[in-house]
Amino acid sequence: MKHNNTGFYIKRISDYIETDANRALEQYGITFSQARVLSFLIKSQDKVIIQKDIEEFLELKHPTVIGILQRMEAKGIIVSSVDQQDKRQKIITLTDAAFELEKRIADHVEDAEQRMAEGMTKEELDEIKRLLYKVYKNISK
Repeated sequence: MKHNNTGFYIKRISDYIETDANRALEQYGITFSQARVLSFLIKSQDKVIIQKDIEEFLELKHPTVIGILQRMEAKGIIVSSVDQQDKRQKIITLTDAAFELEKRIADHVEDAEQRMAEGMTKEELDEIKRLLYKVYKNISK
């Protein structure tokens, strides 16, 4: 059954992506949320990252990010330490295990991206990304 509601499709796509990612990442002992944090930290490794940076990037609340980071630290993926300049802040650092983990999950990320783009031309893919970004900007105002 087709729906006229754009939000319906966006929500369903998001749910499918998360479920599929969690299923694929289960073998590595991490969740989709943890993989998103890992990806952000890998891409930001040339900077000092504090917990607040992760909250802002993922648009998640403080308690949610604390839980994600605590589980990642327990798994040896990250280390958190108190910022000596501002004792209220925690600096988040990747471990060697994080870099190994990132290499192993990169293929799953690429596979998911390819499946989403299946049957689309490069132009269509660029257009859908442009339009989704526009929807995101409109809704996040």
